[in-house]
Amino acid sequence: MRTTESHSSDAPNSPDEKRWKLFLPLFFLLAGLTAVGVRLFTVQVLDGAEYREQARRQYESRVTLAANRGDIFDRSGRLIAKTMQKYSFAVDPNMVQNPKRIAALLSSLTGKSAESYLERIRTDSTSFVWLERSLTGAEYTALDTLRDPGLIRIGEPRRSFAFGSLAAQILGFTNIDNKGVSGIELSWDSVLCGSNGSMILQRDGRGRKHPSPDMPNIAPKDGHSLVLTLDMAIQGIAESELERGVREANAESGTVIAIRPATGEILAMASYPTFNPNNPATAAPELVRNRAITDMYEPGSTFKLVTAAALLEEGLIHPEDTVDARGGTMQIRDYTVRDAHPLHRMTFAQSVEQSSNVVFASLSDRVPNDIFYKYVRDFGFGIVLGVDLPGEVRGIVKKPREFDGTTKTFMAFGYELAATALQIVNAYATVANNGIMMKPYIVQKVLDHNGEEEYVYGPQTIRRVIEESTARTLTETLTGVVEHGTGRTARVHGMHIAGKTGTAQQLVEGKYSKQNYTASFVGFFPAEQPEIAMIVMLNKPRNGYYGGEVSAPIFQRIAQRIASASLITVPQQDAPVATTAQEDSIRAAEALSVTVPDVRGLGYQDAADLLHEFGLRLQSPSSQGIVYSQSPAPGSLAERGSSIDIQLRTQPQNSTVTAVIPDVRGMTLRRALNILNAARVETRVHGNGVVVSQRQEKKGKTVVCVLECRARK
Repeated sequence: MRTTESHSSDAPNSPDEKRWKLFLPLFFLLAGLTAVGVRLFTVQVLDGAEYREQARRQYESRVTLAANRGDIFDRSGRLIAKTMQKYSFAVDPNMVQNPKRIAALLSSLTGKSAESYLERIRTDSTSFVWLERSLTGAEYTALDTLRDPGLIRIGEPRRSFAFGSLAAQILGFTNIDNKGVSGIELSWDSVLCGSNGSMILQRDGRGRKHPSPDMPNIAPKDGHSLVLTLDMAIQGIAESELERGVREANAESGTVIAIRPATGEILAMASYPTFNPNNPATAAPELVRNRAITDMYEPGSTFKLVTAAALLEEGLIHPEDTVDARGGTMQIRDYTVRDAHPLHRMTFAQSVEQSSNVVFASLSDRVPNDIFYKYVRDFGFGIVLGVDLPGEVRGIVKKPREFDGTTKTFMAFGYELAATALQIVNAYATVANNGIMMKPYIVQKVLDHNGEEEYVYGPQTIRRVIEESTARTLTETLTGVVEHGTGRTARVHGMHIAGKTGTAQQLVEGKYSKQNYTASFVGFFPAEQPEIAMIVMLNKPRNGYYGGEVSAPIFQRIAQRIASASLITVPQQDAPVATTAQEDSIRAAEALSVTVPDVRGLGYQDAADLLHEFGLRLQSPSSQGIVYSQSPAPGSLAERGSSIDIQLRTQPQNSTVTAVIPDVRGMTLRRALNILNAARVETRVHGNGVVVSQRQEKKGKTVVCVLECRARK
């Protein structure tokens, strides 16, 4: 009997199936352990440094310990700039317990809205947020009453300028991080700033921060201090008178620089308008820049010094040589060169005194291009002088190969080149220093942390530009400019001034403007033993524009106050230097009265122009002819704004015979020749000195005036 076997569903598992069920959980367990191991290896080994840094940032923070910035002193030891301790506040938003109280207190101190502070405090993307920087001691005291674990207090040194806006463009200022931004603070930042230190703070279980005893702290190293060549007394005088002069002339801006010719030390450097470096956030960029070295301009007649130096040094002319101003006009191609007043034949020295553009334009042809260029460069134009301040520009001077047919002609009286105020005054300082140019500088010493001299900067000779004899001749001529030329308003009682006026039209949209001028006066004093060379420059004056009219009076007031304060040594003259008590009365008298110029021998319009320059008006029944008499007499005092009565005599048409010959008896020969030449009188001279007599002789159809002169005793 066949039997059939059947398999039951609950039969025991096969051995392979049992093994599979046993190893499957073990496999997943091992895989999980492997993954955990790999992850642990990644976290602890491969990315360990990153996670340790994250952990460290959570309980540890590094705080910068700012170094004290070095002090700045003037040449007399006056403290100009120093570092004061101020306080800044920040928060850790994660730890703040009472944000509304912090915000409300800050708002009451600063005037800012509490909401603006709350918005910052509630920031959740960082553990450090600044709330306020550089608060004063009083504000710090109020905030210091807060006891909040999230509030962070940090003491920070901040710059303070003792004299406010005085010398602001020179000193510059620092930013919120106490880094130099402009001026000396910028150019000497690496010396002044020192090096910051740091300390590590750790947060305890309650969230309070404490210095970490196990972590190294780096102590800050304070910066070095500077002693400048500046004299803050002279700086104060310069800025005071410059501001007054800019306002009186209704000028757009102004610049004054005073340097010591023998050393190149900058004693004062002022620009107006100015700003307060204690509050630089309110200053516009044009107020911060140092115009004395950053702004270029065509100097006009002050540049005639260079042309005169080249002519004299090369022996191409002498001060007594006669030159022709051609009636005050000269045509060069399509251009007309004009003088401020009609001038005729005169000596070269007189052409400097009267600032004749025509004479200098015509004489420029005597100097070869390369020689002329050499003197321009030797006097420091077209190159950086290297003063230790940021922003100095080199100016613009064409090379000889770039000269066209009119370049040298116009450069001879200060056009077709661009210069800085520092370059101009340094050229005059070179003449004052007997022809030797010194490098201008403003940092005198570097002091270490103990106040001891670490480095001393002394005078540096750049080059000899002209011989001493030429420098003396130029000094005498420049003194004549002030004594009886265009610079008379710069005269100082009891002290000789050597200087030169400058009035330059400014280029506006490629054309020379008849409204925008640069008016300047530059010179040095005392002329016999120069201690200060100085320039006064006004940009776009509106109440007058001649340098002798608006800039020279500023120069005069600064020089007068410097002498009165005994800041320089003045050689004894016939008239003593005014004392401080006398100064106000002298100014008042000079403000009300002027010396009447001699207009005899001039035509009506020429006489009117000359009197206008002195603040006087012309009174005449006619406007045709040549002046043969005037009242008040030349050289007398008259009230500013008063009228001068003149008598005119008409010259017959088509006649070469002069209708009137002015009476020049008692005048110096130089002045007599000036008047007679202006009246187109042919002259013959016997002797020299003062005119003691004159007579007329006929020479064909021409009348010759014969002058008998005698030397002064």
